[in-house]
Amino acid sequence: MLVIRHSSFGLGLVACCFLIAGCGGGGASSSETDKAVAAAKVAYAAAKKSGTDLREGPCIAEHLPGLPDWVADVAHDPRQAVDDAPANQCARARNGEASHFVELDPAGNLIRTQ
Repeated sequence: MLVIRHSSFGLGLVACCFLIAGCGGGGASSSETDKAVAAAKVAYAAAKKSGTDLREGPCIAEHLPGLPDWVADVAHDPRQAVDDAPANQCARARNGEASHFVELDPAGNLIRTQ
């Protein structure tokens, strides 16, 4: 059993617990993120198969099936200036219609999700 003798320490500990519990609020769940990555890889394969030039880092999916708040984009790691060009970004992410994205590199490898 933990006994706290100093009330200021106890209040700090409680505040810290609330801050930690509150971090990440509004983010996507791990399972949703996994589904988004899988769907982005399917979109990547379709774009590649159709002959889309992926070297410039285009948006490959404005909508991911079953994930209305996600888009998928190709980018570079490390990031290049071309990745910030509006023509190479998903419009739904730029205008706030989609809150989450999957970024894959031109070879289809995961860079990040957000």
